[in-house]
Amino acid sequence: MEKRFRMQGEYLYVPVCAGREERKLEIFLTHGAGTPEKIFEFMVPADGDAKEEYIWDFYAEIPVRQYRGRELIICGAFPRGFGERIMVGDKRRGGNCPRPAIHFTADSGWTNDPNGLIYTDGLYHLYFQYNPFNTSWNNMSWGHAVSRDLLHWKQEDTVLFPDRSGTMFSGCAITNHRELLGLPREALLFFYTAAGGSNEWSRGQEFTQKIAYSLDGGRTLSKVEAPCLATVCRENRDPKVYWHEESQAYVMVLWLEENDFGVFRSRDLTHWEQSDRLTLEGAWECPDLFCLKGEEEESCWFFWSADGFCYPGEFDGYRFRPHGVRQQAYVNKIPYAAQTWYGVTGRVVSIPWLRIENDGRPFTGAYGIPVELGCKKTEEGYVLIQKPVRELLKQKSKLGDSAITHRDGKIICRPGTGKALVFEMRVTEHYMGECAWEINGSKVSYNRDTGKFAVDGEADQAGCGYRDMIFLVDDRILEVFFDGGICLGTFLLREREVRVELPDAFVEKYLASEV
Repeated sequence: MEKRFRMQGEYLYVPVCAGREERKLEIFLTHGAGTPEKIFEFMVPADGDAKEEYIWDFYAEIPVRQYRGRELIICGAFPRGFGERIMVGDKRRGGNCPRPAIHFTADSGWTNDPNGLIYTDGLYHLYFQYNPFNTSWNNMSWGHAVSRDLLHWKQEDTVLFPDRSGTMFSGCAITNHRELLGLPREALLFFYTAAGGSNEWSRGQEFTQKIAYSLDGGRTLSKVEAPCLATVCRENRDPKVYWHEESQAYVMVLWLEENDFGVFRSRDLTHWEQSDRLTLEGAWECPDLFCLKGEEEESCWFFWSADGFCYPGEFDGYRFRPHGVRQQAYVNKIPYAAQTWYGVTGRVVSIPWLRIENDGRPFTGAYGIPVELGCKKTEEGYVLIQKPVRELLKQKSKLGDSAITHRDGKIICRPGTGKALVFEMRVTEHYMGECAWEINGSKVSYNRDTGKFAVDGEADQAGCGYRDMIFLVDDRILEVFFDGGICLGTFLLREREVRVELPDAFVEKYLASEV
């Protein structure tokens, strides 16, 4: 298949047959009589059967406004019907299937790690690992969404696509307050891993850390060609960068290999020197490093890795020294690769990717409710605390009587259509047996004696003796905050319709709200 046309729209729409055999799609920009320049390479699933009408699941959108008026060539081993369905248009098509109300999901495609989290000009930006061309992992790009309240998100154009240096792996964002790299103060700077060798276009190359920048508030990104940090280890990745005021330098934490991480320092964002290499038990990829405060203004540094493993310790801008044992922020393995926002003052806000399998809808994956991180000093040392962001608590509205019924000794709560339910409860102090609920068709239970929390018979260790819990139910997602945020569990329910049913025998008090 080869298709030539002069670009007259904002977007190129590519049909996607999710789950089918993937084939290489290449897009070239012509230069008169000169050799065409390859500008995109993707692996796209396609229906290979010869049919009169080509059937597809959704369209992937490629922003191409910068090529308006230029000739593009699209080619690959695709059936004729595929080429006939490629279209050009001026608007994002969006997604119109049922989806969670306040847990972000992409319009279509695959999502994983949150990237480039930054708050600026009243907007929270969520960039994310993205495959617009299938509901499974591949073609790692950076998707983009924005929100004013951390709860309701609008997906924007994809900002980074694979190129000859590799696919676009995870990274972070900062502001350019020191006017570096020859860019103005208002520029936003993005650090990412160019995963060399992860696509055919970059065969033989290694993983390097690179920079992109935005001059329009994060809407579009431009790549800096040269890496800012050359390869240290073969697949080193996931840079997290911020300014460390006490030591007057930018600090980058980076996964190196196995359970090893590096700390690098720079004053100009161009020249980096390694100041530390540390080994953390069980830790792997997607590092973060932040200082948290407790209720009495005490503070502690935490080093974070992808599985929610976190390590309290000390950091002087050069070296991190852990204290005590590894902590686990999550009850199970659904949340992953959480990252904190840059530019938020007065609090540390984090969001994880939720590893949820595709359930027949045109998107795979979701993101947890953003949480505010804090710490608590105990006899064993500092422990991490996670609480729902204050925006959630401010926007919830108490369920009316029509949404709550009492029948056969049970409390039954149903929020409005398209709403999430926030259910705050306290278990009666003397009740030490199993507390059981039915939530969205799933049997959910917690045993205060054993500390086991189970959904449809699959149990995880949450901790013993908890009385205070917040249930957040949204579509098929259940998030449970135990005992003021000392523990967080994320679970998957059978059904999408939000409905919580529980015996009132073990409930001392409760508050049901919708968002």
